[in-house]
Amino acid sequence: MCELFGLSANREVSVSFTWRGFLERGRVHCDGWGVAWYLGGSVFLIKEPRPAPKSPVAKLLLNGIRSRIVVSHVRLASQGKAMYVNTHPFVRKLRDREWVFAHNGDVSGIMRDPEFKLEYYFPVGETDSEHAFCYIMDGLRGLGDGVSSVVEVSRVVWAMAKEIGGYGKFNFLLSDGVHLYAYMNRSGTLHYLLRHPPHGGYARLIDGDFEVRLEEVKARDEFAALIATKPLTSENWEPFEPGSLYVFSDGGIVLRVNSRGELEHALSIVEVRVLEYVRASPHSVRLKEISSELGLDVSETCRVVEGLIAKGFLMQDSRIAVPPSHPEARFYTDPRRRGVVDALIVRGGLDSSISMMQVL
Repeated sequence: MCELFGLSANREVSVSFTWRGFLERGRVHCDGWGVAWYLGGSVFLIKEPRPAPKSPVAKLLLNGIRSRIVVSHVRLASQGKAMYVNTHPFVRKLRDREWVFAHNGDVSGIMRDPEFKLEYYFPVGETDSEHAFCYIMDGLRGLGDGVSSVVEVSRVVWAMAKEIGGYGKFNFLLSDGVHLYAYMNRSGTLHYLLRHPPHGGYARLIDGDFEVRLEEVKARDEFAALIATKPLTSENWEPFEPGSLYVFSDGGIVLRVNSRGELEHALSIVEVRVLEYVRASPHSVRLKEISSELGLDVSETCRVVEGLIAKGFLMQDSRIAVPPSHPEARFYTDPRRRGVVDALIVRGGLDSSISMMQVL
């Protein structure tokens, strides 16, 4: 039918290597290609109803896209003609954010079911994919102020995905420019790769005679998560758990709603202990205090803290002008992640529906 590609990173990165291999899959999925990426809070969207390998625009973009979040799609039409309005990704605005969506599968039954009647968002084209996207956007609009909470959004999106997935294969990528949501309901049809430091060794494209030495092209502190229908490189890709919604941000997994609707986090026990300690403090906490609490030496504690900074959970207090490895360096929880920390970690011990992901 179609194939999906997604990227989440902790800095603006190039997709020229891995996306090159993905575009080659447009030789089979030849009814259209599209890519959306975020830059400066806005979405840039380019798509064409033609095979990606035959598009000079796609070739031009190979070295032109740098972003923290990318969503791409190659299409083999099952619903709707090969035309621009039916080509993925799709974009809609909710409040001050633009949302991007791309889908792989067939859930055309929802277009005839009155239970999936649309209220505010409506398709421009003919596809079941765009109809499903509009249905999800209607649900998110109904959250009101709750749409700013990644935990609330995750619960609602998972519930709607399960509902829509009752009509067939429903794999999708959804983003608001901060988080990248990914869902799969057919085993073996969506995979992810966490490309985290230390970077080393070679990565080779599966769909082309091309390889790179990772330490030569990746920054020391660059974290990235890649998502694809099928693995794109020789690296160790992991399959999604069917019926689960994964939420990526800053190049890592922020949380997952598993197939039973339970929230899970993907942090280590040591990382959880650091976040519990820092979040409990009314002010920023010194590295040496965290080290003492954990019973680890300062250098090991610094490694854990730097990892949590890269994942977007901690920030360094800039008022204390010392490097992060200094014992007097101070840290606090990133305001963007406090909702996740509070829901999954601080209160998680009291909620039996919250646990640690077993796949990591």
